[in-house]
Amino acid sequence: MAAVRFSVVIPTRERAATLRHALRTCLDQNFDDFEVVVSDNAGSSATRAAVEEFAGPKVRYVRTPELLAMSSNWDFAVAQARGEYVVLIGDDDGLLPHALAELDALTRERKARVVRWEPAYYTWPSFALPGESDYLRVPLGRGVRELSGLDTIRSVIGFRLPYAALPMLYNAAVHRAVLDELRAKVGRVFPHPVPDVYSGFAVAAVAGRFLSTDIPMSISGQSGASNGIATLFNRGRSAIDREFRDLNAKEGLLPDPRIPDLPVFPHVPVADAFAFARRKLFPDEAVDLDRRQFAEGCVANLRVATDEDWREGLRRLRESLADDPATLAWFDAELANRPFPGPLPSRLKPARMGFDGEFLHLNAAEFGVTDVTAAAGLCDHILNYRADGVAYRGLLVQELRRVNAERQQLIDQLQAECEARLAVIRDLDARLREATRGGPLKRAARWVKRRLTALRVAAMAGR
Repeated sequence: MAAVRFSVVIPTRERAATLRHALRTCLDQNFDDFEVVVSDNAGSSATRAAVEEFAGPKVRYVRTPELLAMSSNWDFAVAQARGEYVVLIGDDDGLLPHALAELDALTRERKARVVRWEPAYYTWPSFALPGESDYLRVPLGRGVRELSGLDTIRSVIGFRLPYAALPMLYNAAVHRAVLDELRAKVGRVFPHPVPDVYSGFAVAAVAGRFLSTDIPMSISGQSGASNGIATLFNRGRSAIDREFRDLNAKEGLLPDPRIPDLPVFPHVPVADAFAFARRKLFPDEAVDLDRRQFAEGCVANLRVATDEDWREGLRRLRESLADDPATLAWFDAELANRPFPGPLPSRLKPARMGFDGEFLHLNAAEFGVTDVTAAAGLCDHILNYRADGVAYRGLLVQELRRVNAERQQLIDQLQAECEARLAVIRDLDARLREATRGGPLKRAARWVKRRLTALRVAAMAGR
């Protein structure tokens, strides 16, 4: 029996200022059966001091024995969890106040081992991309449905869905039995250098099916110290990027040889995590990366500043296709000589703030929001789920199938009745024609025929 219902795990590396706010959001829950585990990746005393400000029975501090790659710190952190379900957030992320109560209800009512959600998104004032800070995106959907893990993987690797549609530990509550199965199959939960994206493919594959809701349970925050921004948007210009790469190389967490290590988002991290997960977890499934589509995506989204870097990127992309002569010839004909289009703009905010039919886009600073605690409070004020609960909208897949089956049965029944009525009308028409072919009843027959014609028209309209 698990010690608690949920373990909220926060791996951290020298971010005491944002960690304090992440902890505040975790402890501000209308639910009681949980713990918060903070895993300090060989940090300074500032991290421990920040955690000690929240000292109490719900908060546990653990520390790695040495500096680890991010994936290894995640493994260390999740291994400390005592909960039946595990939720992982970054140290600049936050939980929304209704999260654990709703996750408890969903997992009990739906018997789900995995519940994935659509997170809110927040860029801190310290965000490293110019002009993109102080942005809050709030999902306003209320749907819930059961999805196939393999079907979702196909859609994500075909780039028809974003990778956040997968049940990553960043945006999912995962039963500890699923994590135990991953350890048994691969040796650890996060054996890949991009642990969040990899975990989405891995959990979807092992769980088989998962519950997915549009209701946000967490805020995905990005601050000035975010690894993703450093490695994808500020590559080679950030100490965070250098440390991330050096630690991965030291531990042998290397990219797949078929996937070029290029600053292309989301294609490179998604394809690389998929390739590793497929090889380790579902090698026999009929799902694979379309390498031509991938190459086109890379060329369209390659983030470089100079023509020289552009040419080097094309060369490395071409080199990754060397094992496939047909695709290599296609690349040479279609993409190898594509001219440098200039640097891509780093735009995360939409052109207009407001509601777009799915998300509410806000300038967070205009609402006095300067941290993820305040961002969670604003989301709570807008959504009001802590006070009123969630009224989910939509049907689960199996319920939708049942309704469609009943609808089709009714259509078939009505069609059969119409066919029977038309058959009777045709028989009467034929008999009348035969009876009046040469007799004195022609005038009456014409009247009857007009009536039969009207009946036929009405019957056909009823189909």
